[in-house]
Amino acid sequence: MNKKVLLLSALICGLIITLFSLPGIRQSIALARKDNLRTVLLYHQHYLEKAPHILAAYESVLQEEGIPYETADIYRFLEASPETIVKTVPVLIMPDAILQHVPDHASEWTKRYLELGGNVAVIYDAGIKNYKGRYLKEAAFADLIGLNYVTYEQWHDTSYVLGTIHFTSEASRDHLQIPLGKTLDGLVFSGYGYGVLKYPMAAVQARRSLSVDDIYAYGLTEDLEKIPLVVITNYAKGKVLYVNLPLGHLKSNSDDLPLRAFLRTFLFDHLGLPHLVNVPYARGGIVINWHLDNNLEHRNIPALQKQGYFPPDLPVSFHITAGDFVNQPGDSMGFDAANKGRELAKQLKSLGRIGSHGGWGHNWFSSNVKAGIFTEKEIREYIVKNNKCLEEITGYRITEYAAPNGMHPQPVTTKILEELGFVAYYYTGDTGSAPNRTFYEGKMITDKVIAFPVMPFGPSASLWEMKILEEYDEDEVAEWFADILHFAADHKTVRLFYSHPYDIEHYPQQVKAFLEKAEAMQVSKEIMVYTMTDYARFFLRFLKTGYSFHNKGNQLLISMENPEGLEGISVAVPKYKWEKPSQSGLLVEEDDRYYYLTVVTANEKKSIITLDRR
Repeated sequence: MNKKVLLLSALICGLIITLFSLPGIRQSIALARKDNLRTVLLYHQHYLEKAPHILAAYESVLQEEGIPYETADIYRFLEASPETIVKTVPVLIMPDAILQHVPDHASEWTKRYLELGGNVAVIYDAGIKNYKGRYLKEAAFADLIGLNYVTYEQWHDTSYVLGTIHFTSEASRDHLQIPLGKTLDGLVFSGYGYGVLKYPMAAVQARRSLSVDDIYAYGLTEDLEKIPLVVITNYAKGKVLYVNLPLGHLKSNSDDLPLRAFLRTFLFDHLGLPHLVNVPYARGGIVINWHLDNNLEHRNIPALQKQGYFPPDLPVSFHITAGDFVNQPGDSMGFDAANKGRELAKQLKSLGRIGSHGGWGHNWFSSNVKAGIFTEKEIREYIVKNNKCLEEITGYRITEYAAPNGMHPQPVTTKILEELGFVAYYYTGDTGSAPNRTFYEGKMITDKVIAFPVMPFGPSASLWEMKILEEYDEDEVAEWFADILHFAADHKTVRLFYSHPYDIEHYPQQVKAFLEKAEAMQVSKEIMVYTMTDYARFFLRFLKTGYSFHNKGNQLLISMENPEGLEGISVAVPKYKWEKPSQSGLLVEEDDRYYYLTVVTANEKKSIITLDRR
């Protein structure tokens, strides 16, 4: 077997890793009852034992997106009738890697479930093998999707290939909740520092005619073969999502966006599932993260401040490399927070939150980490040194971090941050996605420190990279800035913009317009602007919320409780099904699809909300 086939086999099967024991993983929501509405993640016990991290990845995203769920062995689950299941389970998720074999009657059972109004998400390789572990001639759910996604008997080594992801239109990209910055030319999926990305995908054969409107993205192979990648189609009274990518494997290896975006699109936009909203007051937001790494900023920042680039009502995360050198001790190029930069650091404290930008000397630290000269001992030593200097200036504990030049070896750096009491860090993994509890090599690194993935623009992220390396013009950058703001507002999510103040000179008008638009959208309550620490603390509190959705006759009962308080925590309820509630202690807002019900009472730890059916 050649190296390419071995690589693809590893991607198909997932990593064989023992599940990392974590709070919240492998347990249902605190208020769970068997008659509550919930999503079900199915697995086959044999394959779960081989790749438990895949289930953990899906669970983590569902938890972070406020979706009630439970996990179930497919053999036991299908013992119940579809008629019984559909009453409380509006959607089944069939993940990659851990459901490669399903019972012989699974297809007919699922068809009946769809006929009754249930919905199904089939991911990558669910139902491709028989009980002996051999490839089937036709995938178990081929009829539901209209595609046979197991073709090993026909094409053997080429039944799984590598290809690039192409969205069928900009509208399809937007619909799938992929930000403009994660693409090249608006349509080709890309990554920071890499450009166009290649992913494993299955060769497929058509089993019935699919409308062009059902296909939102294609894979394009080296041979220019087009393979359907993201399909959302109707089957009887239900809907079926098929994603021809190993989403759980990607999430568990620091590529969070595909799993999160495609599940959000299907569960929220197509199915209208009630859910908790993981942003304060159900308002999306942005984090503006300026990195300060040398003494050019001593003159630059005061001038920019006079020109209005640091509005007082847009709190900013300023991350400072505190030492007096940049490349080598003695070069006197550093920010020098203890001496020459001290007064400036004090002034910046009033404009947001001061964070740590690594280990004392910006390029010196990153180059030594990259070369392996600095290991865990030195990484901790210089982060601590940087912290102590900044804490003496600010008077508060440093709680957010950005690695110089993105040099953040996992999991060691994040474990150090956890030990030191950080709650957030800038991250060049999971690019383009929302703040999350990131995974690395199949394990959640920590549930206490939140990763804030950088928002890229194709292969670049900072304004300097956009201008010098990619030569983007002003209109392109203006469009990218606008997309960040509207994406956060439209999808009620959070994204991080990063650069250096000295980079502003490359696109001064576009940065000013971005800040002015952010300010206006914050005034109109379309978005919120947070520091990393502010949002991370909310998100960590949000994750402690127990909740349930329960149909009782013609009413929906929503229960929430949180030992740290529910203030600012919202629930989204589909308008097509439920009447607008009137209940004290709630802020009620709405858009085209949902009512957003937010607890506004301070110190309220329990809440029960009742809605009447339309």
